[in-house]
Amino acid sequence: MVKFRSLIASMVAATALTTGFVGSAAAAEQSSVSAQGSKCATVWASNGKGSVHVCWNWHKNSRGTYDGTYRGKFYDYAKDGRWVILQARWAGRGWTPVKTAANGESFSADFYGISGLNFRACLTGGYCGSPAS
Repeated sequence: MVKFRSLIASMVAATALTTGFVGSAAAAEQSSVSAQGSKCATVWASNGKGSVHVCWNWHKNSRGTYDGTYRGKFYDYAKDGRWVILQARWAGRGWTPVKTAANGESFSADFYGISGLNFRACLTGGYCGSPAS
């Protein structure tokens, strides 16, 4: 039941990221972000038992926010029944689960109308690691 709830929560959050919450995305951190770019990082759960390699690219849209894609792969080193969860944070939104998958599974999704995007990895039950730097 816990895995099912986590899956539902991450699907709802992924929809939120994909639809972009255009109305709630404040234009923060714009001066530190170029009009377009890309980045890759491996983010780890705090206990080291799971990680996500994530890459994202972005371009500035006509509203002054950013559209782009993110993609990557999940790694579960413990295989203890906990799920590895990718969380995202962007301007106007706190840490939100956006993807979860089994060990070795890949993902890809789009985002629209957001700014200040960053990622971190967690496991079910917590163990959230540091954000991508």
